[in-house]
Amino acid sequence: MATVRLHGLALIPAPYRWIGGLACWLLGCGWLWAALVLASPADEVIPIGSITINPMANNRRAVTLKGKAKTVEAYEGQDNFGHALCGQGFILADDTGSLDVLYLIRCQATETPALVREDERVVVHATIDVSSDKIMNGEGRELVFKAMATKIIREK
Repeated sequence: MATVRLHGLALIPAPYRWIGGLACWLLGCGWLWAALVLASPADEVIPIGSITINPMANNRRAVTLKGKAKTVEAYEGQDNFGHALCGQGFILADDTGSLDVLYLIRCQATETPALVREDERVVVHATIDVSSDKIMNGEGRELVFKAMATKIIREK
């Protein structure tokens, strides 16, 4: 296709015009995504007190918490489909408050993961859960507000 010039203006054929628009759009979106990814603090540790002050505002929020494990207990049971679950439950405490944490996985009936010890400092990646799903702690209290751990890292 040939470029047409009329009174000093160049008319660019249509097939090439959309390529330039696409390139500009991709470049603009790339900068936007880079700004969003770099600006979001993915592993920023947040204080427990900022979650416990308003649990419903944090429901289903992925968080990273840091503190000391207290009242560590082993959990065994079944999920809604009858698969064996095991894991640990403990209270994670920092200077601003405390929160019940559950780390449950599918496992063999004879296997119980021992990840956290009493008074051990840990970093917990979890999702805040505010629901009544009939999970009880060792004292028989129903855990309506808890952190469901997806990853636990021991501090050195």
